[in-house]
Amino acid sequence: SVPVLNMSAALSVSRLNYWNAQSNNNYMLSLNKVFSLGDLQGLSASVSFARNQYTGGGSQNQVYATISIPWGDSRQVSYSVQKDNRGGLQQNVNYSDFHNPDTTWNISAGHNRYDTGSNSSFSGSVQSRLPWGQAAADATLQPGQYRSLGLSWYGSVTATAHGAAFSQSMAGNEPRMMIDTGDVAGVPVNGNSGVTNRFGVGVVS
Repeated sequence: SVPVLNMSAALSVSRLNYWNAQSNNNYMLSLNKVFSLGDLQGLSASVSFARNQYTGGGSQNQVYATISIPWGDSRQVSYSVQKDNRGGLQQNVNYSDFHNPDTTWNISAGHNRYDTGSNSSFSGSVQSRLPWGQAAADATLQPGQYRSLGLSWYGSVTATAHGAAFSQSMAGNEPRMMIDTGDVAGVPVNGNSGVTNRFGVGVVS
């Protein structure tokens, strides 16, 4: 740390040797600072300088900087930029929302420029803890190149002769008990981590 400047610093030096390729040296200096700006509290900024030097000749220099700004209650906006001496420039803006303890949102947009061209990308994701498990969705779009959509669910299904119900994930050998509220749906069970389904059936561990 650097008490005079109220920031932290880190220096890294490494050498990589390969049996079938030339070795190279890597140097990196990182500076990090948390500060306030007017009414905004808890801002953080960092900058890193990196140099990759190849023993056979040539080198690559990179500068990476990022700033994160709290935005309301448990929300954050960040901007990052990376530039190298070969004409590369990558920029990204990201928004995260985690004020709801059960649901997290993340949206980002980026633009990359290389000596051979440029491209933009957009992505978003959401993770939510639901009474019947944890669900997640993510999407990515890179205009003119590709698009993707992913959906996932992580939980457990318990089925008996008396009914079936979804619940939070439980290990295969974890004791569990099925309860029946007599067709009353939406009754909280298992410490409010689940509810009975439309048939009044729920699972507790």
